[in-house]
Amino acid sequence: MIEQAALLGPVAWYILVMAVTPGPNNAMLAASGMNFGVRRTVPHILGIAIGLIVLLALCGFGLGVLFNEIPHAELTLSIIGSVYLAYLAWRIANAGAPSENEGARPLTFLESFGFQFLNPKGWVMALTAATLMPDLGGVVETAIAFTIVGGIFGTPCMAIWTFFGAALARVFRNPKARRVINWTLAVILLATIPFMFR
Repeated sequence: MIEQAALLGPVAWYILVMAVTPGPNNAMLAASGMNFGVRRTVPHILGIAIGLIVLLALCGFGLGVLFNEIPHAELTLSIIGSVYLAYLAWRIANAGAPSENEGARPLTFLESFGFQFLNPKGWVMALTAATLMPDLGGVVETAIAFTIVGGIFGTPCMAIWTFFGAALARVFRNPKARRVINWTLAVILLATIPFMFR
């Protein structure tokens, strides 16, 4: 059992690094934490976490191979994901504090959950992690271990970015400063679009 747990080290490290470094999900979480607070961002966090866990589970069961076999699947996902990211960047850039913009709201669980399946970077992360995953005695056991590792090492990183955004809101109470940060996060989000095409 201990030996099997040790075999998961490279997978856990890879997922941790991918989850904690800047990317579309983390930029959105920081913006949501700043504009709506940690509590209202929880559904967004859960949507990402569960979406990525389902993606990891699919790849752990070997279904990710289909993604590589379908012609133009990656290009189609890249285009749809890029359009959605541009829309989210627009929402972030135009978000004010909730008191300033009553119509503003954080992403819902379903919105953030669904985005994980349109995000080629998420697919690449899951597929790469699946290749690092050792055989633990069977497909089911391996896939279950894979999703558990993903949840344990990925989800806390999302919370970190949300708390970071909430901390920014406390430091930068000035509406102009908040607007500058929102636009900066929106530009960071837009800057990730070229990396969706490889």
